[in-house]
Amino acid sequence: MPQAATIPRFASAVSDAADTAKAVEHVVDQLCVSFEGTVDLAVVFVTGHHAGSMELIQQRINEEFSPFNLIGATTQGVVGVRRELEEGPGISVLLASLPGAELTPFTYDQIDWQAVQADPQSLATSIGDPGSSPKALLMLADPFSTPMVKMLPAIGQCWPELPVVGGMLSGGRQPGSNRLLLNGEIFSEGAIGLAIGGPIRVDTTVSQGCRPIGTPYVITRSKRHIVMELGGRNAMEVVKDTVRNLDENDRDLLKGHTIMIGRVINEYKDRFGRGDFLIRSVVGVDKPTGYIAINDPQIRMGQTLQFHLRDQQTACEDFSLLLEAQKLHATEDEAETASGGALLFSCNGRGSHMFDQPNADANMVHDALGNIPLTGFFAAGEIGPVGGQNFVHGHTASLMVIRAE
Repeated sequence: MPQAATIPRFASAVSDAADTAKAVEHVVDQLCVSFEGTVDLAVVFVTGHHAGSMELIQQRINEEFSPFNLIGATTQGVVGVRRELEEGPGISVLLASLPGAELTPFTYDQIDWQAVQADPQSLATSIGDPGSSPKALLMLADPFSTPMVKMLPAIGQCWPELPVVGGMLSGGRQPGSNRLLLNGEIFSEGAIGLAIGGPIRVDTTVSQGCRPIGTPYVITRSKRHIVMELGGRNAMEVVKDTVRNLDENDRDLLKGHTIMIGRVINEYKDRFGRGDFLIRSVVGVDKPTGYIAINDPQIRMGQTLQFHLRDQQTACEDFSLLLEAQKLHATEDEAETASGGALLFSCNGRGSHMFDQPNADANMVHDALGNIPLTGFFAAGEIGPVGGQNFVHGHTASLMVIRAE
């Protein structure tokens, strides 16, 4: 086991006070009790109620803890240990001491995209030369101004299979209304991030909350995101047959939920299971032709698809099962020593919109990992890896856990 002076240390706090000054002091008081030492990273998420006071919030965090890196954003709702504040005011903060870690902050605007297009490896230089290959990227992005369809593939070309975890901001409903905070600067558009490397371990979990139904089919005719034929048959006829063959319970579930599509990421596998599919929604059906439109610009003929169901029971089972893998990496005293910390990005369509019980995702993390310090928010799109590639998801829980190597 690493020596105490060299292991990561974390603490987190959350407040639902409506007054910003009181909320910040509440958070600071909690953190002062549970954290000592150098702060290498402070992560701050606040709801839109506090968006106009971002300068005050960062000033108070800086005064008390002097973090070397401070990253944050405005969101619809925030997450803490066993708490999910979906509505109303909220502030959630995570502090981390990461001895020996390589932390490289960056913004979308500082990247030389012309150079990256010519040489994907130049992305590392544009970001700021994060030293040895990073273990993960934490990314927060404004959905109105950040072309993630360009950014995520560029990261994948520079660092194949590097996990990118984070979320699309949900604190504002129109362009320019979100706020991003990075080391004293406040932005109203673009994206900010942090390359995380060095002698630490970063584990990721992405739960799309679905289970497959029916059998896999190969796309035999398509155009852009329109699927015309599956296995040589009309796409809508395949959908009808799949639904017709469901048992009564699944047919009842489908009445209240939309059928989902899972696209296989790695076609070289003999069998496909949990984690092999990228889940996307059906966005349209052309009844005269029987064609279906899928919310996935990467649909191509020859790919394998399988229909999926999403409901609260499946979402609970999926996230809980995937979290079992996180337990394998946790040390016995991790919860007691706070040598691990977590960031959770949950879809704003989860929470009370999906689950009957409150604080569902936060409680599942706690049940699996104990009283691990946690921060996060309800996102307008969750960023995370599936099959070694990074995507923006929906109705997903994306978790990053940082711990001793």
